[in-house]
Amino acid sequence: MKRIVSVLVCLILCFIMMFSFTGCSDDSDSGTIKIGSIHPLTGSMAYEGQALVNSQKIAVDYINENGGINGKMLELKVVDSLGTAGGSATAAQKLINMNVCALTGTYTSGSAQVVSRTAEKAGIPFVVTVAASDTLLKNGYKYSFRIQPSTVTFSSNFIEYLSSVKTDDMKTVAFIYEDSNYGTGIAEYIEEHIDETGLEIVGMISYSASASTLSSEVTKLISLDPDIVVPIGYYSDQSLFAKEIIDRKVEFPCVIGVANGAFSDAKFTATYGEKADGFFDINYRYNPYSEETEYLLSTYREKYGEEIPVCAIYGYESIMVLADALRRAGTTDAEALRQALAETEMGDHVLPQGAIKFDETGENINSAGVMIQIQNGKHVIVYPKEYAEGEIILKKEAKK
Repeated sequence: MKRIVSVLVCLILCFIMMFSFTGCSDDSDSGTIKIGSIHPLTGSMAYEGQALVNSQKIAVDYINENGGINGKMLELKVVDSLGTAGGSATAAQKLINMNVCALTGTYTSGSAQVVSRTAEKAGIPFVVTVAASDTLLKNGYKYSFRIQPSTVTFSSNFIEYLSSVKTDDMKTVAFIYEDSNYGTGIAEYIEEHIDETGLEIVGMISYSASASTLSSEVTKLISLDPDIVVPIGYYSDQSLFAKEIIDRKVEFPCVIGVANGAFSDAKFTATYGEKADGFFDINYRYNPYSEETEYLLSTYREKYGEEIPVCAIYGYESIMVLADALRRAGTTDAEALRQALAETEMGDHVLPQGAIKFDETGENINSAGVMIQIQNGKHVIVYPKEYAEGEIILKKEAKK
């Protein structure tokens, strides 16, 4: 009798193990762990959205080629957000209906707000790839987690890192920023703390990210004659800003982007090369001294024929963080996975920071940006020193 009971117990345990990784719902036929991806694949932000998905695919392939998650393969389910809040809400619900175990996304903060609300209501984890708004994790939600720095972190980095480039003769600063929560949030935080830098603000110029030209804004900026210009925005609009000042041969003493969607991107330097030399940006980036970073960069280059856009690093890392949590959870059960994410302390990653670790709001407590400078048409990390690839070159030291 004891032997029969033992056999029955073993059979029950085997049955449980067989089906513990079949998805968040009853999806036993698939044999895969489904992860949802919500990013703009059409519209003005399709370049960045596709790059995020591309890097997620690299992570999924790497994990699957190395045995998957406890024997189960990952499957990335991708739905276009259309770059809108409404499109993101629809995409989130569609993916939930596909029985994904977690959602990732969304590139813009407005879309991320909607997806975080949907995820909370459905009781499914949501890992933010890119969305910087400081208010994103202020709702008391327990299913949302963000790896990247928030607007407050980027803004604090600006205040801290500025001393490495500011000279005694730099007295004034002007901001040119896109007018959504993203650009406005960064600009307003720095404005509130500008006294710490010893600078006087002479202009706060806002514009729509959908603008087709920034000619009048740049004309106004020139008239203000600031010592430091701080541009904040997405790739397309900040490319317009850069084109204006490069084409007009405008020489501001110092241009320092904060979370600038263009200045830190490989496509930007491929377009402007040495014409953009001297531009600074405080932004997310990879750890240049990590072997895993080299794998990501070379694989992206091989698969997609270009250098990885900087935002895409967080697409890759979102999958890696989820994979780590899935291994520790031992199941795709939503609550167990949420708990595992909350307990994350991941030291092996591609980011220039300490271990990835979330606080009670879901914020990565060690997130940080770095300061890069474009030198000889290439991105060079110049601060903080532990991640620096080169020294800061000020304009008066630059080649003529």
